[in-house]
Amino acid sequence: MKDGHRANLLVELGCEELPPLALDALTDAFFNGVVDGLAEAGFAFDRDRSRAFQSPRRMAVFVADLADRQPDRVIERKGPSVQAAFDADGQPTRAAQGFAASVGRDVTDLERLKTDKGEWLYCSIEEPGKPLDELLYPLLQSALGGLPVPRPMRWSDHDFTFVRPVHWLVVIHGDRVVPGSLYGCEAGRVTRGHRIHAPGDHELPDADAYAERLEALYVRVDADERRNYLRAAVDAIGRQSGGSARITPSLLDEVNNIVEWPVAVRCAFDEVFLAVPQEALVASMESHQKFFPILDAEGGLTSDFVVAANIVSKDEAAMAEGYERVIRPRLADARFFWEQDLKQRREDWLAALDGVVFQKTLGTVGDKTRRIESLSRKIAEELGVDAAAAARAGRLCKADLVSQMVGEFPELQGTMGAYTLAHDGEPAAVYQAVGEHYRPRFAGDTIPESPTGRVVALADRLDTLVGIFAAGLKPTGNKDPFALRRSALAVIRILEEAPFPVTLDTLVEHAARELSAQVEISDETKSDVMNFITERLRHHLLDGGATTRQVNAVLAAPRRGLPDLRARLDAVSRFMKRDEAEALIAANKRIGNILKKQDQIISEQIIEDRFVLAEEKALFDAVNACSEAVEPRFASGDYDEALARLAALRAPVDRYFDSVMVMDDDDGIRANRLAQLVRLKALFDQVADFGQAD
Repeated sequence: MKDGHRANLLVELGCEELPPLALDALTDAFFNGVVDGLAEAGFAFDRDRSRAFQSPRRMAVFVADLADRQPDRVIERKGPSVQAAFDADGQPTRAAQGFAASVGRDVTDLERLKTDKGEWLYCSIEEPGKPLDELLYPLLQSALGGLPVPRPMRWSDHDFTFVRPVHWLVVIHGDRVVPGSLYGCEAGRVTRGHRIHAPGDHELPDADAYAERLEALYVRVDADERRNYLRAAVDAIGRQSGGSARITPSLLDEVNNIVEWPVAVRCAFDEVFLAVPQEALVASMESHQKFFPILDAEGGLTSDFVVAANIVSKDEAAMAEGYERVIRPRLADARFFWEQDLKQRREDWLAALDGVVFQKTLGTVGDKTRRIESLSRKIAEELGVDAAAAARAGRLCKADLVSQMVGEFPELQGTMGAYTLAHDGEPAAVYQAVGEHYRPRFAGDTIPESPTGRVVALADRLDTLVGIFAAGLKPTGNKDPFALRRSALAVIRILEEAPFPVTLDTLVEHAARELSAQVEISDETKSDVMNFITERLRHHLLDGGATTRQVNAVLAAPRRGLPDLRARLDAVSRFMKRDEAEALIAANKRIGNILKKQDQIISEQIIEDRFVLAEEKALFDAVNACSEAVEPRFASGDYDEALARLAALRAPVDRYFDSVMVMDDDDGIRANRLAQLVRLKALFDQVADFGQAD
């Protein structure tokens, strides 16, 4: 079956400047919508060579080697059985007539299909493929209608919306324009180049000429190529200045979607502004102006910076001077806010926090800081960290929320607190902890470096977790307005990486006690918080490479600190590769199932005089010897050696279950055997509940 003539397809949608932060996602969705739609419709094309293009004023899809029509196909239809299709006189029934009408045939023209289950009326229908011209525009409209548009716009007197007003449309298959329209624009072969260097309309001879033609019109339409060029140009200026440009992936992507023809320009600001904390200057340059700061060899900010212009200037010095005039008021604002903030001590800001609502049930930010202060002290005492420094840092950790600098640069909360507290003469342990306590802020971020910072970070997250759950606002579905999932993961990472040996339930209990004066904390709430954190822990361990079986085993065992849990998980991972592992896992599961069925508390006392079989005594002696050998290993955290010793129990355990009926009719014998199983399971449970390792 032929699929028609094949040629490359180009679809370009020309718009007013598209939102740079959304452009990558919009283009990817447009491309996938088009190629998935073509594939679903049965069109032949080369997906591997197909690709998307984009610039601030356009999204384009290039589909390689696309057929100009669907292939013909044969549709096979099976109708009613012959027995149901004809009556006793051989006349067609309503079932036969209905089937014939549905396929556009007379009953006498229908075929017969014989199967093992009988004979059926049958019809094969040849359906010619539809041309691309007939199907392309509904497909494009569907793909564009499915884009993740952040804020749809309406323009002119049109009754449709899109992410930005659409001004031109190119749809070319090979060298032929596919007639049609989208968003009020008729398709053609006319594109537009750079606003300054190549204004006006420009014709494309065919789809293949697209990228090369746009390059000649001062538009680098290949986003990856444009990004690489931009990075290299900015980096080169950084090196020319004797330092290195600070190029974050997020800023690079955003600027790449702002310029069509990037030109890197070296600029500088007055060095007097370097007296302001560099984080504020960097935020002003990156967040507000989309400029790239230049750092010295030690990572300190210099007065040089790089701007990605969207134009080639005949007087680059004048252009640089213009950018310098733009940044000067921003840096002056930052200096003003900094100087104003230094006129008061942070202690004097605390009263203002009582006017900032944290959450209706949980009170103000002032209430929260008082809880963090007390909770930080308790956690520090639990961990042997400087409790006075932790409490002081907890008291002051949110003070900068009412500062002018954080009001202008919210992303600097904590950071500016550290600077201002250092200026106030607070101890290094205090201001460093305040500066660190928001970490980790995002996936991949580091935890606080100082023990005091880790304590305050834990106190802050735990107060939020327990408090929000108590207020009845736990996350549901994708809704998590208080970022509790991120807070739970931060708690897990701090406890694991610090490492802190304290258990999660101890910390949750401390947080609940602090909150109890503000809101009622039930046992159910504490249990819900523990389950929530444990579920995040499960995902964290799985993301780290552990298997579901291994995670199930260690989480089902009695809880200790997260560093200990990680050590047990690593040991279990290695143990499960041993030959004895599967047999011991099966035995542990069997023991667990037997013990679960008991309705009464099982005594842990084993009476040797009640042993009936030699296998009972053999297992008793083996467990005694093993326990004596492994207890010191458990105490020191040497779980590999402990499991190696436990593996030696395989033979006596196998013989025990081969010969011993645990649920004996005699109450005393049965109780003794159950006590023996309890002791055996407790020995393994110090590492993991292997009965859960399915």
